[in-house]
Amino acid sequence: MKKLILLVVLFSFVFVNNAFSQSNDTVINKEDDEDAVIKITTINVNLPVTVFDDKGRFVADLKKDNFQVLENKETQSIIEFHSQANLPLNVAVLMDTSTSVRNKLEFERTAIKQFLASVLRTEKDRIAFITFDSSIQVRNDFTNDLPQVSKTVDEIKVATGQTSLYDAIYKVCREDMPRTSSRRRVLVVVTDGADTNSTHTLAQTISIAQRTETTVYALSTKGGSVFRVEGSPYLNTDDRELKKLCRDTGGEVFFPDSIEALTKAFRQVTDFLRNQYIIVYEPTNSDGKFRQIEVRIIGRKNLSTITRQGYLAK
Repeated sequence: MKKLILLVVLFSFVFVNNAFSQSNDTVINKEDDEDAVIKITTINVNLPVTVFDDKGRFVADLKKDNFQVLENKETQSIIEFHSQANLPLNVAVLMDTSTSVRNKLEFERTAIKQFLASVLRTEKDRIAFITFDSSIQVRNDFTNDLPQVSKTVDEIKVATGQTSLYDAIYKVCREDMPRTSSRRRVLVVVTDGADTNSTHTLAQTISIAQRTETTVYALSTKGGSVFRVEGSPYLNTDDRELKKLCRDTGGEVFFPDSIEALTKAFRQVTDFLRNQYIIVYEPTNSDGKFRQIEVRIIGRKNLSTITRQGYLAK
């Protein structure tokens, strides 16, 4: 009788333990929550920060004590700090191959290959190459095999279909970036900025980039004979949305008007990546809502910062 009771107790323990384990491993269906697959528990926040002086020059001599991080206006404690980070760099290059950029395809290929040659610095850095039009194709997954990626870029000969800009960025942030090192995730997109085919909105695209700690840089191909600048009447809706996408994720948008200017813009992106501070902090807030981020410089005057504007905690 005692043996029978013991077996019943043991069986009950195993059953409950298995049930508990399964409940922890439950995956919500995509139909229930599209973003459920990205289950990000916010423990530490990795914040790339670029600092400029009043003449637009990078400032590279700051220390941890020069930075103050605020989240929803509350000061956060910096637990880790890297100056001009040599941490692994994960860069996804997205190339617009839709009909609207047909006349700029060679323009794009040349500049992208020059960028690839300049951005990879160590064998720890990784590059991915993706094209998008009506569909989205990962041509090269993250790799440090630069000759192979350059070869793939050369193979892009046709521009056709509509522009799925937001869907492409969303897909890469959602599916590819979480598989990389979390410290330095960068997305560089070459496009005319006119999204004509996406199911995701600008707001959703910004949100997923912020949640996966991905900084977005964009280079517009529609400069033509006009170099677009802030405040210019030529800065249309597409341009403004592209700018918002980049600024809200801590990046920048460039509007070059020639292959030389595009090459220069790629160099500027490289300079941004090589002159970043990486700040890591553990949020004091745990409300699961959108958190506004602000970075202030202490002890130095006339300096400005670029970093992402916030993130939606989950």
